[in-house]
Parts: sequence; structure tokens; C-alpha cells
Amino acid sequence: MTLVCTHMLKKVSALILLLSVVFVSCNRNFYPSDMFKVKDKASFAPASELLVPVKPLLQTGDNLSINVYSNKGEKLLEPLSAASQQGAGESSPFVFTVDSAGNIELPVVGQMQVAGLTIDQTEKEIAALFAKSVVEPYVQISVLNKRIFFMTGGASQSATVIPYMNENTTLIDVITAAGGIREGKAYSIRLIRNTAAGLKIYDIDLSDFAQAKYSFVQVLPNDIVYVEPQHRPFRKFVESLAPYLTLVSTGLLIYNITR
Repeated sequence: MTLVCTHMLKKVSALILLLSVVFVSCNRNFYPSDMFKVKDKASFAPASELLVPVKPLLQTGDNLSINVYSNKGEKLLEPLSAASQQGAGESSPFVFTVDSAGNIELPVVGQMQVAGLTIDQTEKEIAALFAKSVVEPYVQISVLNKRIFFMTGGASQSATVIPYMNENTTLIDVITAAGGIREGKAYSIRLIRNTAAGLKIYDIDLSDFAQAKYSFVQVLPNDIVYVEPQHRPFRKFVESLAPYLTLVSTGLLIYNITR
């Protein structure tokens, strides 16, 4: 009987070991919360691209607050404002949402393509359209729903939506606003950006002082900053074994009692 039990325990132990190896080798099952995995490092865009300042572009889904003034801003143009003024020549602006085709529908002048333009370019184009009916038009545009997404993975995963305040917002601003990097890898920060050339992913290493310049790269609206989690394989390995070890210990306890 003892030999049978011993033989059975050896088989159970071997099965536990086999299952553990399978779980460890299968990263998707072992760490299912990981995001933005890259198998080939060639998929990363050169991080040096981030060192070149760029102007944020308008995108579909942006909510635009638009004010048009006549006489270089002396008066507020009524078609784009509420009827009642709120002070010295000011009134509530209308909000226009950039549709899925990249257009907005303006009073008087009609539809206009704005996706892919900077705010400055859009202001100039709207001023040119209204120049036919308004004396020296002056246009002010602001985007009301600009934001950046900061996420971390692993056991302490978190997500934060950070308002995009101005064009000087940097990567370190985003990390600081999100509370810093707790258990993530400072040497593996992924920045995902939708560009005119398509979706790009950059790998940034802030663990080395030689790479500190990337702390101050400019982030853009709708950028995703993802800090790769720091895995602890041994702890995860022990956690995965715990149910099986409990089963084996229970079996040994029952065996000793019945014996």
C-alpha cells in the first residue's frame, strides 16, 4: 500500500511540475493582463523621432470650441455665438464635433474638413471662409476633450486619463501626473501614437541617465503611455503551484490518518 501511495505521489508531483512548466512558458496564460506585447523589436519606431517637436493635429471625435470675431476681434460674430452676451463683447461659443469623416458643419459657410490640420491652420482657413461676409474676421479655437492615457500592467495595474493642458506637455509630466512608476519597468515604457503614417509604437528607456532626454519628449493628445509591468516569475510560480500543493498535502494527511 505504501509503495502504491508513493508511486502515486511521484506521478502527481511530476504532473504538477509539467503543468507549471507549461504555465511559465505560456506568457499569455501566466500574465493575461499584459498589453501591447511586441515580439519583434523591429516593430518599434525610432525613439529619436520623438525628439522633433510637432504640432498636435485635429482628429475625429475632437470637440471644438469656436469663436469668430469681426474687426480683428472687436466684435463677436453672432452666428457662432449665443444670442445673449456675457460681458464685454463675449458670449458662449458653440461646440462642434469632428465627425468620422473629419469634417465639422459651420453655420453660414457649411461643411469643412479639419482632421489632420493644426489649430492654427484651422483658424486661418475658417477666417478665410468668413472673410467673404465678415470684416477682418478673427477666429479662436480650442479643443475641449484633449487627453492622454497612462496605463500600467501586472498585479498593480492602473489606468489614468490625464487632461492635455498645452503643447508643452512632456512624458515626464504625464508620468508625474499619474503618480509615477510604481512596480513597472522604467526601461520599457511604450508610447503608442496615431500618426499620418499610421499607428506607431516607441520603446523608451528612462532607467539610464544617458536616456534622460526622452523624459522631455513632447506628448500629443490621444497618446497612450504604457509602462510594461515588472514580473516576478518565482512568486507567480509558487502561486500557480499552491492549489496543487494543497491537494497533495491533503492527500498525505488523509493517507496518514487512514493508515
